[in-house]
Amino acid sequence: MRGLRPLAKRESGEVTISAQLFVTVTVEDSAQEKTEKPTTVANDEAKRWRGGRSTQARMDERVNYAYSLLLEGNTRRANAELVASRFNISIRTAHDDIAKAMKLLREERTEDRAEMLNIITASRLAVLKKAIRKGNYQVACHLLDSLGRAAGELSQEQAAQAAPTLQITVEDKRQA
Repeated sequence: MRGLRPLAKRESGEVTISAQLFVTVTVEDSAQEKTEKPTTVANDEAKRWRGGRSTQARMDERVNYAYSLLLEGNTRRANAELVASRFNISIRTAHDDIAKAMKLLREERTEDRAEMLNIITASRLAVLKKAIRKGNYQVACHLLDSLGRAAGELSQEQAAQAAPTLQITVEDKRQA
């Protein structure tokens, strides 16, 4: 009977007793009322934090943003935090987008490699001419060295072929 005792409140020295009101409902009365199912993420679109799977355009936008962040030179974790905060996605999804951006960057670099080497060689030759004209012979020597390495002049294979080989043979004098 402990739970049915009235509660006492003490306000300004007086004791007031509050009574609780109990309602009795029969089974027939409760059957008429419809119980509403509580809304959850599964049955209410408004409770979903995102509207379902992202569109391909939205994913491409995230990957392009991650690509631009890669070119800035930040760490992978910092880039993931920036992508996640901008697009309101999880860190794991941001890391996946960064991986896709890195794959794009790798593909572009392999395609542009031959063209980039030609541009660098032309720039080295132009700087070499200016260095010789101004008398910067040390700079010219470094440029000639880098041009030679780019052409494969001092590669390990060529250095191994150019190195002298020493062959020693010992003849047995007892048989002679």
